[in-house]
Amino acid sequence: QASSQRSHPAVRLRTAPNRAMAPMLGSGESSDLLEDEQPAAKVLQWPAPALLEGVKSRKRAVFSVESAKIVVGDGVSRISSVRLALESRVLASGAAGRALVEVLLGEQKLAAGQAKRHDAFRVARLGPNYIDSDQVVGEVIAEIAASAATAALQDRPQALVIDASRETLQQEAWALVLRHILESPEVRSFRGAVVVCADEETPLIKSICSERWTGADGWVWQEQLAGDDLEIWEDVLGGKPNYGQSSPSSDIVAELLKEVNEVGDKYFSEDVIEKSKRLGWTLSLLVEPCTDGPARLCGFLCHRLPTSKKNDLHIARLAVPEAQHKGGHGHRLMHWILRKAANMPNSECAWVSLSALDTALPFYEKFGFCDMTCDDLEDPDHFQTWMEMPNHSIVPDQVMSDDEE
Repeated sequence: QASSQRSHPAVRLRTAPNRAMAPMLGSGESSDLLEDEQPAAKVLQWPAPALLEGVKSRKRAVFSVESAKIVVGDGVSRISSVRLALESRVLASGAAGRALVEVLLGEQKLAAGQAKRHDAFRVARLGPNYIDSDQVVGEVIAEIAASAATAALQDRPQALVIDASRETLQQEAWALVLRHILESPEVRSFRGAVVVCADEETPLIKSICSERWTGADGWVWQEQLAGDDLEIWEDVLGGKPNYGQSSPSSDIVAELLKEVNEVGDKYFSEDVIEKSKRLGWTLSLLVEPCTDGPARLCGFLCHRLPTSKKNDLHIARLAVPEAQHKGGHGHRLMHWILRKAANMPNSECAWVSLSALDTALPFYEKFGFCDMTCDDLEDPDHFQTWMEMPNHSIVPDQVMSDDEE
């Protein structure tokens, strides 16, 4: 549960003339808002989080949500998988990120599903309520930041939510203190989790965080910031492939397709390229473009769009090269295709289907897919399972007029 917001001595700050907030969160410009030069600030000393019984690794999840629903704005979104460990540094981005933070703090309940957390797990929020900008004292801002952080962490919580929302940044005093907090080494060395709740993803915030909580098109998910440079090259076997921001040569595409077949042979014992052409699958690649060398294949997905006879979007193949495992690439491809389905009306795409290898069942169940068979999964010869889920469309079906009917 969130640690109690007991009364605490607010830290007082010398106010200054109003000016733009942007430089305060990462532009690198120095601030001249203090009236006089002050001595060097003391180093921030953040209290260590209290130990959690049974948690011996900072990589172990102490908070997680899987296959759930959450209220975001005026709608309800689906969550595939979100987790927080003591080593986590998470950017909670936009409305979806804020909604997850509210669940983390116990301020919002999930619309469906359940959040799992360690029984003794505590979370604190660090925001403008920890400073008082109405009165003047002679402390430098870094010392004010130190006192604010210490006050927020007085109960030794295992996670700290830092409020960098657009609304709080309108308070100039907090924007100044926040910059010092984010620039401090303690925000990186803190032995608990740190979640920065922000509407704008500044370079300073992204330099601290390695993961992001975000959402779009009726989905909320967790992803690695390192994947921001990845691109999905869509329909690479078609007549008009979409290469995103890239313009790869035919040699680069040929090398990637060669690797696709190698991965396909390893996991599916088949020629994925030949089968895609024969069955009319759309083949899309998750790629890390390289300006000084060949692009790197991070995964691929084959799908078939709905037709007049079959109103389901079918995911035929999904695979990630072994060297790229643990990078969240499978989740990235799944959210891409599920968002594509969500932008189709239910009259066009009512279902999303796939045939999963039995070893991958837990992965797909996180997204809401269900086993549609009555097969015996304990059968040693059983290796594949048909799964389906309703398409969670965000596009309303068009109402036909009397003439159209």
